[in-house]
Amino acid sequence: MCLTIDTLEYAKKLEAAGVDRKVAEVHASLLRDLVEGEVATKRDVDDAAHRLETQLGTRIHKLEVDFEKLNARVQLLTWMVGFNLAATMAVLWKLLR
Repeated sequence: MCLTIDTLEYAKKLEAAGVDRKVAEVHASLLRDLVEGEVATKRDVDDAAHRLETQLGTRIHKLEVDFEKLNARVQLLTWMVGFNLAATMAVLWKLLR
């Protein structure tokens, strides 16, 4: 993270507004500590978005591959059921004729 706060300028503005110098310095220091630890920069957000896009792309590809495998199995089962149905009909036809 490369976000910085000019604490000296911040403290000067607080002093100009009538805040005691010590209080202004402590306030500026606390604000800097809070912001540096908790605020994400645009680069942080862009990096996180890129990682998510990459992970999502990988997972979508895996789902597509899994779907193709499932589709192949369904087609195989369809042919097997059809063949078994035809064989059963042929046997019944022979037996009942």
